[in-house]
Amino acid sequence: NWAQIGSSGDGTQIGSSGNWAQIGSSGDGTQIGSSGDRTQIGSSGDRTQIGSSGDGTQIGSSGNRTQIGSSGDSTQIGSSGDSTQIGSSGDRTQIGSSGDKTQIDINGDSSVGFACGYKSIIKAKRGTWISLCEYEQDENDIYIPSFAISAQIGNKDYKDFKGRILKETEYYTLHNKQLYPVDISDDIKTIKISEKKREGITIIKALALYNTDKEVYIVKEKELSAHGNTLKEAMEDLIYKKTQNEEIENIVSEIKKTGKVNRAQYRAITGACQYGTNKFCEEHNIQDLEEISLDKLRKI
Repeated sequence: NWAQIGSSGDGTQIGSSGNWAQIGSSGDGTQIGSSGDRTQIGSSGDRTQIGSSGDGTQIGSSGNRTQIGSSGDSTQIGSSGDSTQIGSSGDRTQIGSSGDKTQIDINGDSSVGFACGYKSIIKAKRGTWISLCEYEQDENDIYIPSFAISAQIGNKDYKDFKGRILKETEYYTLHNKQLYPVDISDDIKTIKISEKKREGITIIKALALYNTDKEVYIVKEKELSAHGNTLKEAMEDLIYKKTQNEEIENIVSEIKKTGKVNRAQYRAITGACQYGTNKFCEEHNIQDLEEISLDKLRKI
């Protein structure tokens, strides 16, 4: 009990099972696990993974692309890094995030979550209070908060843009001062505008979360999904995924042999559609490459 652990190296693994432990880490790619109660964890490195199961734990993180998981009750989580993923299943949890593009999942009772960063999304259990913030560009093209809203999941007094009671099965974001459900398929986040089913295929018309001027179509059949700039393009890509029959083992063997991955191999292994692959390449400034080394890909 009462252990004090400090780490500044990258790729460090820290484990603690005692109560009242204090853990601090500033290295990138750190993995922290704690099962003791009333533990305090602080992390400033990027790509940190934090797991906690103790009650009364306090977690603070400022690094980007951090992943935080907590199952203890009465946990307090604060995050300021961008692209952070936070998941909580304990009761009476309090989560606050100011980082951009944060994703929050709350499964515990009597909890509250505030995702006030740009283009953040949140999903929470019925009865949970959530808050989201919307941004606009000022005269200097800087994104500043323009509107915020709080709502309770499952409460008939709080509804989405179509007048539907908020569901615990949906992620939500704030768009045009209203709550919109968010679809996450193939790791692509989009704002759902409409959804219908035709001959066993779910068809979603949406807006790209990070570029709401761009219309996107998503089609889903069983475990498969595909995106497209048009419905026709999305359907064609769904068919491609269904009929793609190259053995994954052969692809993996070829990649290990050459040490490189091309777009076709990436799509076959991940199941990503053409739209998703192009979006991934653009986000990481590798859109002009037809293939990439495994070493470089691992660093993305």
